[in-house]
Amino acid sequence: MIKRYIFVLVAMLVYPGYSFPQTVPLDARRIQTLEAQLLATQDSLGRLQETVDALASELAVIKREPRPEALKGEIELARTSLPISAEFDEESYSARILVSDLGGDEREEGLESLPEFFVQTRYHAKPIDEATEDDVTRGLGVNRMELRWAGRISEQFGLGYEIQYHPAPDGAAEELVNDAYAEYYPSDVITVRAGQFVKPFGFDIQQSSSVRESPERGIFAGYFFPGQRDRGVMVAASLDEFSDWLRGVSVYAGAFNGNRFFNDNNNKLNYNFRARKVFDSVPLALGASLQLGSQIVPGMNGNSDEDVYGVDVQYVIGRLGIRAEYMRGDMPSTLLGLEPAFAPSFSPGNESWGAATFFNYSLTGKDDIYWRWDRFDNDPVTGQDVRAFNAGYLRWLSPNSRIGIDYQSKNDVSFNDDELNNRLSVTWNVFY
Repeated sequence: MIKRYIFVLVAMLVYPGYSFPQTVPLDARRIQTLEAQLLATQDSLGRLQETVDALASELAVIKREPRPEALKGEIELARTSLPISAEFDEESYSARILVSDLGGDEREEGLESLPEFFVQTRYHAKPIDEATEDDVTRGLGVNRMELRWAGRISEQFGLGYEIQYHPAPDGAAEELVNDAYAEYYPSDVITVRAGQFVKPFGFDIQQSSSVRESPERGIFAGYFFPGQRDRGVMVAASLDEFSDWLRGVSVYAGAFNGNRFFNDNNNKLNYNFRARKVFDSVPLALGASLQLGSQIVPGMNGNSDEDVYGVDVQYVIGRLGIRAEYMRGDMPSTLLGLEPAFAPSFSPGNESWGAATFFNYSLTGKDDIYWRWDRFDNDPVTGQDVRAFNAGYLRWLSPNSRIGIDYQSKNDVSFNDDELNNRLSVTWNVFY
């Protein structure tokens, strides 16, 4: 009907002499009414288009940006798989043992102004017989105090930044910055990371201290990768979308200073490669890692390679979680430090190796017991073999607080990073 009236109006303007049918009213009041109706309809269409555009924009933001706060909290609990009730949950427990997102990027969470807090306090007692005063920590201590910001800041970029206070009292101010890296997401499956961050190697190296069950990492981790971090660039890819048999596969390749955390000191790069496959339905995870590089040889002739390879496996059978890892490579020539501290028993061309097997049994959703066999052969400090056995109990006080009691039997002192030379330790983790 509106179209008919518009046609009549146009005809009046173009053909003034046209004779209109008597059924069409030509009075001025009718024309004003039609014009008002037309303007109102156009205004309604404009508001409707604005609503459509706003809904489309909101949907696009939801698809690529962080989720609402309530949902985000649920996702964080699922990712860390923290028990929240006394009932045993098989799916949650499997996720905690496998750590499916080990070495993952920051694209799933938005960066927030409020950091993540982590405090780890510990009571140390009963030093092993071989330890001196310099090899142990006595009484109460604060092992870790950390603040972390990490997340996606736009569709294609993210960042991570972590600072820690606990090295400062020891006079190691250069270790205050743990992580400082930028991420670029060229596609949904590829991440490019550059800066200072954890190396993509093995399981123990990458597992966070806030959720690790044993008090410290395996002995081999502290010698081959002290501080766990290095400075460099890495490309990571998730292969889930390429085929069914690649589902759960992630690969990593990076170039690093090879300096054991700090600035390059030999003008050569180390190259790290890692592949991991997670079988959620089994549940099982398998990983293989390789480092090709070189290190400083203190005034000696001979092999300066710093090549290391390792394999790791995580498996769950009902309430029993099992992790095993083996690592072997050229004996490390230096210990962690801003200035290289050469290991007294280092010899070019020699190799060291280490292994650990960890068993965790879930009594309830909040209570675990564990035991671990840990070994490192050809220690670069003493030249000896170090063997340890740990047994402990864990109790989740809440989804973000856990206390653990550990007793260790150990035949010799271990050095460098994350050493544990006491028999008894009681650890309390709180993170937010």
